[in-house]
Amino acid sequence: MGHKKDDKQTLEQLQIPISLERFTKEIPKRYRDGEFAESRIEKVNQEWTHFQRSMRKQWSFGKKIAAFTIAAAASLVLFMGSGFVSPTMAKMLAKIPPLSSVYDHDVNLSDLITKELKKEGYPIKEVQEHIGGDKEGVYIYLEASDEKVKKMKPGIEKISFNILHGEKFKGTRIEDYYVRVRKFVDEPKSWKKKQARIDKEITETFEIVNPVLKSYGYENALSASPETIELEFPNTESKKKIAEIQKAVEDALKTAGNNSFKVKTKTFNLAKREHYSRWSDAVTGIWHEFITYKKYHVSGVGYKSIDGEKMQIEIRMNLPSTDLKTAELAKELNTMTEDFIHSEEIWQKVKDDPYEIIITSKDKKRMNE
Repeated sequence: MGHKKDDKQTLEQLQIPISLERFTKEIPKRYRDGEFAESRIEKVNQEWTHFQRSMRKQWSFGKKIAAFTIAAAASLVLFMGSGFVSPTMAKMLAKIPPLSSVYDHDVNLSDLITKELKKEGYPIKEVQEHIGGDKEGVYIYLEASDEKVKKMKPGIEKISFNILHGEKFKGTRIEDYYVRVRKFVDEPKSWKKKQARIDKEITETFEIVNPVLKSYGYENALSASPETIELEFPNTESKKKIAEIQKAVEDALKTAGNNSFKVKTKTFNLAKREHYSRWSDAVTGIWHEFITYKKYHVSGVGYKSIDGEKMQIEIRMNLPSTDLKTAELAKELNTMTEDFIHSEEIWQKVKDDPYEIIITSKDKKRMNE
């Protein structure tokens, strides 16, 4: 049971689950695993907060989607636009054709559209990418009345589509984006007040708990929700010490008069986490190239650690096995993936780990051996 849960969580490193609550909880772990460049963390924080709050009303919780299908829904706002891959990785990728074009410039589509629309005098409040599902696109929010929004809509759509269909995004799925123009509606003051109170409580709790964890040799080993603190430990740690740390945390909270949080613990497979960390840049680079460009006919990319030793990389095509070009394209994808993995910097990072590339068709038939 534990292995299955661990696999699911790590596959979600390349996914935006429909549940924003679950995705939010993964963000601190991603920072700890070194998946964000330090120079970009502040921007990621700002964009994630904005993304989370604005999408809170529009996404439904609890909807389950197959792991490799969800991979196609990963947010370019967080991963590409905000520097998910470190600057060193980006420069290295630019040297390896054809896994290069995504990284030869730092493109943030929302910023690009915002800049062009503001240049024309439109009262833009924010621009958001909506990624995932059969339809993907851009929502543009204006600080204007309903009447003015309706009047400005044609001009805004024209400028936006000129960008989406321009040379910069030629051949990418961004060409197929829709554009929606809406009046900006701010969150209610009551919601903002409640959110500020929750943020304050969690911050104060972290200030109580972190020194306790540090005294036992752990840093950033916790996450928190409005009602629960979860302590995370490697599976190499003894149950006795975990129980001791949990009690020390509970005592510290009690002494501080903070009794509103329930303290829970969980363990993770250390070998698997280190395994995923070694391969994260490699899989992210492959994912960006194959998902971004329509010519590859790829709907998802995922990876799975087998006992922390062998890495399985699955590439799911959106063509059926009966299509005459599927087999030939699968060979090309396999060759590109092999070349990329064996590039000098990537190969050094994955430490010569054994791996397997699995390329499947839309009807789930394996297309490479």
